[in-house]
Amino acid sequence: MWDKAGREVIILCGRQFMNSLDDSSMEEIKAAIRSEPWLLAHFDIGEKYIKTKSGRISYKFAGLDRSLDSIKSKSRILLCWVDEAEPVTEEAWIKLIPTLREEDSELWVTWNPESKQRAAHKRFRVGRDPRMKVTELNWRDNPWFPNVLERTRLRDQLQRPDQYGHIWEGEFRHVYEGAYYVAQLVDAKVKGRITKVDYEPQLLVHTAWDLGIGDSTAIWFFQVSGREIRVIDHYEANNQGLPHYASVLQAKGYRYGDDWVPHDAKVRELGTGRTRVETLTALGRKPRVIPDHKLMDGINAVRETLPHCWFDEHKTEFGLDALRQYRSEYDDKALVFDDKPKHDWTSHSADAFRYLAMAWRTLQPEAPEKNAIAELLRPKSLNEMLEDEQYDS
Repeated sequence: MWDKAGREVIILCGRQFMNSLDDSSMEEIKAAIRSEPWLLAHFDIGEKYIKTKSGRISYKFAGLDRSLDSIKSKSRILLCWVDEAEPVTEEAWIKLIPTLREEDSELWVTWNPESKQRAAHKRFRVGRDPRMKVTELNWRDNPWFPNVLERTRLRDQLQRPDQYGHIWEGEFRHVYEGAYYVAQLVDAKVKGRITKVDYEPQLLVHTAWDLGIGDSTAIWFFQVSGREIRVIDHYEANNQGLPHYASVLQAKGYRYGDDWVPHDAKVRELGTGRTRVETLTALGRKPRVIPDHKLMDGINAVRETLPHCWFDEHKTEFGLDALRQYRSEYDDKALVFDDKPKHDWTSHSADAFRYLAMAWRTLQPEAPEKNAIAELLRPKSLNEMLEDEQYDS
């Protein structure tokens, strides 16, 4: 179409990471052109290039993490295809999209979604631009789907049910290598403990905070009934002061108990001369400090706590995604995961939940003390009398 119209066009093919042409989509495009004889007749395909025989249309390949500045200087980009777009950053989209300057320019984006927090999901699946068209394509939509992949699909469905939905059905990823809480969260999902969990007005709502300094603060809202933990809400924001969070909690209308905060909340801030415990108290909150503990002890406490938890599926969605993806750093040299958690967007909610895990047991009602006189006057059972007789002998 463009070639016949005599237009000079660049088709830009990008991926977030591309160190060489071997990492690009060049070979896929060559194979697609060669598979259609009528299309092949119009193209000149070389070892390191693809262009039409007229020379008016050419393909260019770029890694968005390294080549964004050079891309900005290109003109006549009528089609940009970003493949494997899941890791493409928001910064990359901000710089890339303005390079499509022609009125009839098109941006094609393809990816297998992993997380709702990724820029591609937020821009293109959640976005409401009327000029965007979003289509979900899967293995069942491929008329050339080979038998060997069908056998692999069925095998994954049987042997890897926790990963099947992401690999084959386009669902968000729920299992991450090196993630700390995979087994416990899969178990919660399978057993129906991630569902609708209503606020129970007769129970106090306690909160667990990770207090960010200059970054995100995360808060979990939970109620304790015996050995059951009802996680009813979650909130996270960044670059906000403590008055903001106090007002958010007040607006929710819950009947509150304690606000569990990390031990460093007792440290006096240079700017105010007050501790964050004092600031929260002045704001009408009831802060209690989590005892200092080793990180892995806290992580193990979370593992022991999760089987007792029921999560509200919608109100804690962001926090659950963070817990699913909270994982250890991978040591590229030793080829193992180490004990150090990866610090990223998941850290704040994961740390706050660690404080929840350290706090909730103290909120369980203690057994009432026995009245000594009433105990003496209480009629004893036969077993108790036999035990007393054996003790006296």
